[in-house]
Formats: sequence, structure tokens, C-alpha cells
Amino acid sequence: MKRTLVIIFQALLWPAVLSASFTVNVPRSTYEAELNGDVRLECVFSALKRSSDITVIWSRVHPKPDVNIYWLDKGKEIHNHTSSAFHKRAQLISHLLRENRAVLHLKKLRIKDSGTYQCIVEGDEVDYKQITLNVTAPFSPVRKSLRKAGEDEVELSCESQGFPSAQVYWSDGQKLNLTLFSNTSVSSTDEDLILIVSKLKVERELVNNYTCTFIVKGEIQQTATFSIPEEIPLHGSALFVWIGAVIVVLLAVIFISIILHRRKYGRLRCEPEPRDHQDEKRDGEEKWPQNRALWYPSV
Repeated sequence: MKRTLVIIFQALLWPAVLSASFTVNVPRSTYEAELNGDVRLECVFSALKRSSDITVIWSRVHPKPDVNIYWLDKGKEIHNHTSSAFHKRAQLISHLLRENRAVLHLKKLRIKDSGTYQCIVEGDEVDYKQITLNVTAPFSPVRKSLRKAGEDEVELSCESQGFPSAQVYWSDGQKLNLTLFSNTSVSSTDEDLILIVSKLKVERELVNNYTCTFIVKGEIQQTATFSIPEEIPLHGSALFVWIGAVIVVLLAVIFISIILHRRKYGRLRCEPEPRDHQDEKRDGEEKWPQNRALWYPSV
């Protein structure tokens, strides 16, 4: 612990004693990564006379309090300096040290991992640099809901979650801005995401489309549209009336089909036999006695 304080004290409070021949730099000062993803934070340093004697310290210095993430002391990993918040999620890519690169690999990122990270490298001298990490989460598809709000109104609701926070913009089919008439609430989830629920009351009989739009840093992330009154669910007597109307229509169709079928069948039965068929039948009757005499010889 005393050695830790000495190194940090030298790097932060004694910049005048740092040799210009040994420096630490960063290829990038800011990193963007998504929730549950991973990221590699990198700092590069000047060549050392003995690379086996290198000490690398990674920590998060903002927000406070400071959090120790990784410690390599004279080429040996010191695991008891790793915060429980980064246990099994932080690892130094050791083979890159030969290329004068101290790369910290963070896994399964959380929203709380966002902040300012500090890389301290000590060889013959000591130097440090800082890096900013922003962990974000795209807003989820909008969950729509609709409920009755009085006799003449319905309440439209849009719900989504992500990080950082978003603004919700409401408009109708004529592109009129209705945001001032909406009611929006914001809360946090167990994963530190921002849960936003925005509601708007509209007339239930007015034919129109209403759209909620979630905007983060000027960019549209999610939208959802309501079609009124088509999306208003039927309740109570209105539902029974609709079902009854369907049943009546089906019964009428069946009844008409039966009547048409019976008329067609009755017409076929009443039609006279073709003349040719009647002549054949009459000829057969005339020939029958003659044929019959052939069967009974005279006595």
C-alpha cells in the first residue's frame, strides 16, 4: 500500500521530476461502448531498459471515490488491489507490453463503468494519462398502451428504456407539436437504465394519427404511432353489439343459400322430359305386346 501511494504521489504531485525521455500517451482520449459489451482502453509508453521491471496501474478516478481496477507490480499481478466491482471483468493484455502498450480489457460493461480512467506506468521513471469511457444503451422498442380517460378521451402511453436519457416528442398526423400537452415521468431500473413513460390524452372520436418519438442527443432512436379511433378497443355493450351483428350476417347468408338451393332443386324436378325420351318410351310400350306374344306359344 505504501508503494502505491509513493507511485501515485510521484506521478500526480511531482510532474517536474518526470524525465522527458519517458512519457505515457493515449491513442484515444474518449471511448464509447454499449451496455453488456466490452472495450479496450489503451495507453502507450516509451521503451524501457528492463521491461520485466514495469509497473502498470489502472484505476477509475471519476466519479469519486477512486476505484482500483488493475495492478501489475514489477511484472507481477496484484489481485487484491482489484475492486470487487471489476472482479473477473478487467484484465491487462500482457503480451502487448512488449510493444510498449498497456491495454486494459473490460468485459460485461455496466452503466456505472462510465467515467474517467487513469493509466500510470512506471519503469525507470513514471508518467500517467487519463481516458474517458462512456457506456450507453440504445433505447428499447416502444411499448404502446391505450386506456379510456373519461367519456370523450383516451390516454396514449409510450414506454422505453435506455441510457443516457432521452426527450420524448409528440406529434399528430398534421405534424403539429403536441409535446406541451403530454405528461412524462422518468425513473431508474436495476441496471441503471433510464425508464421513460410519456402519456398524451386525445379525443376518442377524432380521426387522427399520433406519434411519440424518443430523441437522444439530437438523434431519433425509437418511434411509435397510434391510429385513432381504429386502435381503441371495444368494451362492454359495444363488443356484444359487434358480435351480434356478425352472427346476424352469418345467419342471413346461410338462410339465403338454403333458399337459393331449394329453388334450383325444385326447378329441376318440375322440368318436362325431353321429347325424344317420351317417343322412345311410347315406342317401347307399342312393341311390348308383340314381344310378349313371342314368349307364349299358342295352344
